[in-house]
Amino acid sequence: MPSSPAEEASHSSHPPLREVIEHEQSAHRRRIVLRIVLGVLALAGVVALVLVLRPKPVALAEQFRTGEVARGDVIREVSATGRVEARTSVEVGAQVSGRIARVEVDFNDRVERGQILAVFDTESLDAQVAQTKASVKAAQATLEQARADRTRAQHQLERSRKLHDRGLESNETLENLQSAKAVADAAVKSASAQLDLQKANAAVAETNQGYAEVRSPIDGIVISRNVEEGQTLVSAFQTPVLFVIAEDLVAMKVVASIDEADMGEVKPSQVASFTVDAFPDRQFEAKVTELRSAAIVVQNVVTYEAVLEVDNPELLLRPGMTASVKVRTAEAEGVLHVPNAALRFTPPGREEDQRKHMVWVLRDDELESLRVVPGISDGSITQIDDDGTLAPGDEVLVDLSAAGRKLQEAHRG
Repeated sequence: MPSSPAEEASHSSHPPLREVIEHEQSAHRRRIVLRIVLGVLALAGVVALVLVLRPKPVALAEQFRTGEVARGDVIREVSATGRVEARTSVEVGAQVSGRIARVEVDFNDRVERGQILAVFDTESLDAQVAQTKASVKAAQATLEQARADRTRAQHQLERSRKLHDRGLESNETLENLQSAKAVADAAVKSASAQLDLQKANAAVAETNQGYAEVRSPIDGIVISRNVEEGQTLVSAFQTPVLFVIAEDLVAMKVVASIDEADMGEVKPSQVASFTVDAFPDRQFEAKVTELRSAAIVVQNVVTYEAVLEVDNPELLLRPGMTASVKVRTAEAEGVLHVPNAALRFTPPGREEDQRKHMVWVLRDDELESLRVVPGISDGSITQIDDDGTLAPGDEVLVDLSAAGRKLQEAHRG
């Protein structure tokens, strides 16, 4: 039965079902391809980003810090702290007690031997001298009286003997006179001893009277004065120090405290230098003259004193200044030397190859260890034997660089 005109119009306005299915399949395939392409592109981007962000290989030479082998002088020094003192100084004390009447000198005054420095009030001392002189006169009178008594007893004894020889004197009377003569002799001896005692007391009083004038025992300079006019001093169990006199400030000394670990290196006649806070930019030359054996222990630290002589022609140094001392204990001139760090450094992973007195170098982009014979060290560089193994200008490894440390941390991570 033929189709009606309406049905034909309806079939002509819609595509066939087969075409619709083919169209949908084609679109689906395009979407799959697009997804695959996008996935590939994303993967390629990630790979590229990884390659960009991945750390570049660090060259072996960039993994280490190096120090230079050089030729020069190596000086070994022992450091110490000391104090500046006058080479010869005398403490002048008081040998008597009393009130100071006058003070004749002041700080930094030059004095001569025997010059009066201070004078005590002598009123009491004068009275003591007068008293002892009177005691001497009394003792002399007593001695004279004893001698007179002895003479009288001697005469009586002689008369009694003559009478006794004639039978006119009894034995008892003779014996009594002999005893009296012995007593008189003893009295003379006692009076004589008492006179000597009083004379000694008078000499002591006169000596003390002389001590009332405090005099300088040497020629020098007054560097300390510990007394004022009118001050009362008591010289009993300990003699008070009134003045300190330095013989000459042109010749000074430094008393330095040397650590016990360094005492084996310090010897007399070694050259030293030191600085003081007053002149930090100036070095003063000195020489070791004495090493004292007495140990000084402070908080379990043992030190020994070394005495250094120094000339002070400009009088810049003053007693009591703190000195930072360096004693030159060894010296090598024009020798090959390496940094101390080179002798302590071992590349990571090469610990089994490390032996005593070894340094490491880079040769042909390879690590190589070299044995050296060390000499003296100044704390930063060490002398090595000049046997041709190393030459001035060579580089030795002293530590890892920043890049080398990062690389080691990455390997450990």
